[in-house]
Amino acid sequence: METWATLSITDHRKPIYRQALALFDKIVVPIPSSPIGDQTAEELDRLEADVAFLEQSGAARRYEWDTKEYVEWRSPLMAEALARGIRRDTYMDTRIMLAKKMTVDGVEAVPVYGNMATYGMARGAMGLVSWGEVNEALTVEIAQTLPVPDHDTPLEDLIRMRESAAFQQAMKDLNEWKYLRIPAILLAPDHEGGLRRAIQDFNEMADKYTAAMKEQQRTTRVKILSILVSAATGDAVGVLKEGATWFNESRTPRWMELAERKCAPGGVVYHFEEAVH
Repeated sequence: METWATLSITDHRKPIYRQALALFDKIVVPIPSSPIGDQTAEELDRLEADVAFLEQSGAARRYEWDTKEYVEWRSPLMAEALARGIRRDTYMDTRIMLAKKMTVDGVEAVPVYGNMATYGMARGAMGLVSWGEVNEALTVEIAQTLPVPDHDTPLEDLIRMRESAAFQQAMKDLNEWKYLRIPAILLAPDHEGGLRRAIQDFNEMADKYTAAMKEQQRTTRVKILSILVSAATGDAVGVLKEGATWFNESRTPRWMELAERKCAPGGVVYHFEEAVH
């Protein structure tokens, strides 16, 4: 399984553009055919060149941006938001649309957010939609402090780091823990014991990831929050704290689509500072 981070039209200007390269197999970057908004032709040319380099290195997937396609996809969400007097964020919806379109067999596409405020807006807006007969979900939040690349780290340096066998294994272990192992545990009838053991293992994986990141000298340690949403039934275990990992499981109103899936990623938030309530 590969994990892909989905970005908005402007996320290449933000730290998460490089940070996601150190935590996902690929980043998905939307590229318009001509500048959008305050984007300049020079900026677009530079972005195209960067994404071409990353794509050749196996670190990115270029997405040909089609505004008409986006407007059609977003239309029912906008109608719902207008009926409730809520404003939806264009960039936020870009990440969500790409996550839905890029998730296929063998690929888990996950929207990434640079802070809690942006994620909170996305979650609130998604919660406006009617998800059918199931009105409740299990929302899981996992926070861990990890090193991330500085915002101005040269892309060539990140590619060299990603070519390290130790780094590749450490990143693979972290993502399989989050998107394969934890969902299986959540669906077990009595899963608290399994969660505690899994979190202990996660702390060891995080240590290996940190060690593998040492060759990338320009890093900053930040708290990263990973969110999963599950259709699992039963009581939530609440907050667990094992070593450097903080885990919160709560029953919440359903706020995202699961379709036939029983568990799906709700996003990854960089620079997490407080729990979601």
